[in-house]
Amino acid sequence: MMYNIKTPAKINTFLNIDSVREDGYHNIFSHMQLIDLFDEISFVFSSSNAVFCEYSELREENLIIKSIEYFNDTFSTNYNFQINLKKNIPFGSGLGGGSSNAAYTILFLCILSGISVEKLNAQEVGKEIGADVPFFINSKSCYVAGFGDSLQEAFSKNIEYLLISPKVNVSTSQIFQSNYLKIDKLHDHEKNSLFEPLLKENREFKNFYERLLNKSSNLQNRLKLSGSGSSLFIESPTVEEKQILQPKNGDNFRIFCLKGLEYYDFKTDWGVAKW
Repeated sequence: MMYNIKTPAKINTFLNIDSVREDGYHNIFSHMQLIDLFDEISFVFSSSNAVFCEYSELREENLIIKSIEYFNDTFSTNYNFQINLKKNIPFGSGLGGGSSNAAYTILFLCILSGISVEKLNAQEVGKEIGADVPFFINSKSCYVAGFGDSLQEAFSKNIEYLLISPKVNVSTSQIFQSNYLKIDKLHDHEKNSLFEPLLKENREFKNFYERLLNKSSNLQNRLKLSGSGSSLFIESPTVEEKQILQPKNGDNFRIFCLKGLEYYDFKTDWGVAKW
């Protein structure tokens, strides 16, 4: 028996750093928007956990396996799977792909076990697996606070987004520890507090961003950073912007035309296939 699920990406339409916590995490205020870009995962019962993916770096220490182990420890179950991961969400890009994989793996196991989602401790899950995991478990676009675990008012911008995703690796911990990171208590809904530190700390990303600006000076006020990077996006892109940003031969990035999702109805979107 094979179980098939899909896991959506997100963008941070803005992200403000409120403060540094005693435990080393940063308190943030942000808006997380689900978008219709999905990874695909299949599960087949096995004697041990193993992830098969075209990207070798995602075959070990994968958050999917970490989530299964967390679920087994929390609810005294003993699940093991052969896992096939089709990675459509660029990884290491600020789109939450790994956290989404983890969250919907946990939801899948809840359904499989008949365990209520309400029994999950959001703060514990966030600290054990990843700060964005509680957001994806909630499956609704909304404002978030704390270190990402405190879900606030539901809000969705159901508009079109042009997503620009370069093959640039970004160290989230390096960006959060940057000396260029500034506290922003004004909650500027047009700003990502991690943008300037990323430009200062990551030369590869800076070069990529500057190449985009060379295509049109108007893009400077339109390009926004998702999460801790490296993906950029434009809200409600014009036809001209879509044409300007089309990759040419030699360009090391991809673009996606996507829609915002108010919520993702996971319970009706996963399935079982004979294997």
